[in-house]
Amino acid sequence: MGAAPFAFAMPLFGTGDDDTGFPHLAPRVPKTDLGISQLSEEQLRWLRHDKFGMFIHWGLYAGPGRGEWLMHNEAILPDAYRRFAFPESGEEYFAADRFNPRAWARLAKDAGMKWMCLTTRHHDGYCLFDSPYPNAFTSQQTHHRDFVREYTNACRAEGVRVGLYYSVLSWRYPGYYDVTGTDCKRNPFGYKTDPAHHENARLMKEENYANVRHLLSSYGHIDHIFWDGGWLGEQGSDADGAYFHESGHFLDAGNAWPVGERWRDHDSSGRALGIMGIVRKHQPHVATNPRFGWMGDYMDEEGGAPVRGPVRSTALYQKCLTTAGAWGYDRGAIEGGHVMPPDMVIEYLVNCVVRDMVMLLNVGPDRHGEIPPAVATSLEKAGQWIRKAGEAIYGTRGGPWQPVDRKLGYCYRGSTIFAHMLKGYEGDTLETPAGRTPRLLRARELFTNRLLPFEVQSDGVIRIHKIDRTVSPVDTIVALEFERQIAAK
Repeated sequence: MGAAPFAFAMPLFGTGDDDTGFPHLAPRVPKTDLGISQLSEEQLRWLRHDKFGMFIHWGLYAGPGRGEWLMHNEAILPDAYRRFAFPESGEEYFAADRFNPRAWARLAKDAGMKWMCLTTRHHDGYCLFDSPYPNAFTSQQTHHRDFVREYTNACRAEGVRVGLYYSVLSWRYPGYYDVTGTDCKRNPFGYKTDPAHHENARLMKEENYANVRHLLSSYGHIDHIFWDGGWLGEQGSDADGAYFHESGHFLDAGNAWPVGERWRDHDSSGRALGIMGIVRKHQPHVATNPRFGWMGDYMDEEGGAPVRGPVRSTALYQKCLTTAGAWGYDRGAIEGGHVMPPDMVIEYLVNCVVRDMVMLLNVGPDRHGEIPPAVATSLEKAGQWIRKAGEAIYGTRGGPWQPVDRKLGYCYRGSTIFAHMLKGYEGDTLETPAGRTPRLLRARELFTNRLLPFEVQSDGVIRIHKIDRTVSPVDTIVALEFERQIAAK
């Protein structure tokens, strides 16, 4: 039995010990931006508890199966892009004939996911709901169906929390690239500077106001919002676009792109609301990200890069990534077998958990509305492990000691610390960092409940022996049960 060479995790942020004897975790303190305050920790408790959600990118782009940026990447003009909504497009037709959101929700539950988030409208501007805006392009027009309503009903029927993705930009509007009408940004569609783009951009903004109010007032309680596309002309940051979108609490009477009175929403005093004002009016407890220009209740870490670094304690971070190639259905990735395997799903999730993060994992249903079998199988297999490890996943907080990249991390709940020994960790002995701690009552392997021998050294290091790494090689979990709570109340 070799000693663990990776037991040099650092105390959290060097902020000293709390009254439990463990390193103190620097807290998240809600802030205010553009007149809107972030949700409190109590309001975000469900998201921190649930840890794992399903992202779903589904729209017209599922027909051709070449990803959600198809319209942009292949420079397909709006009138030509519409064909994917109709049978004339043949094998590239977005048929939606086997759309079954309850099956999606059941798969999410089998995978250990607690909430779902569907693309109600992506950058192509196609709405999966019955938008009230006259210029909108919707599934009600093309399929005589409100897919968002079917989805939200299915989530609730299956006991899964409801999330909505909405993209602020729409490639259907040339004005997106030229909001002032004086400086058209580079784009694949051949649009040039045109004074008429100023009004076109205003119409794009107006549709957003109509859609956001509709989505947040017509589909019952919404738990989670994922904004996207707040940056203008695909340049700069989302915050840079806030002056145009009016992302905060109220509209500015002097804004150069005014929203028509019909599409405005108001507070009790009659004052016209900005985007986040509308959100807080209709869904005061919904958690949102920062991609509409406001700072967000939670932050994003997007993409497949490994989750590394310290515990994220001063803000709630959500890792979002996809299972197979592009975010939308990617036929090439699926047929080529490029699907995230179960062990990788587990590794990403555990690396989020020990850093006090949550994870939103994407699937791209095909043109019929079915999640590819290879993706479903991978999620189901990961879910079998996650259910067994649930005690060390759900309702935990990252820490109290810092993780060691690719090797080791910790999370805690109540009076128990869970040590996650990943594939990169060598040996069958675990050593905790030195320091004062409450008395350790017992150490056990999570999956077998086998009690493990341990000793406490004079410097406070706890050394646990005879850990069986073969029971769960992807992540061996040891539960350390102390006589007192881990976190100060």
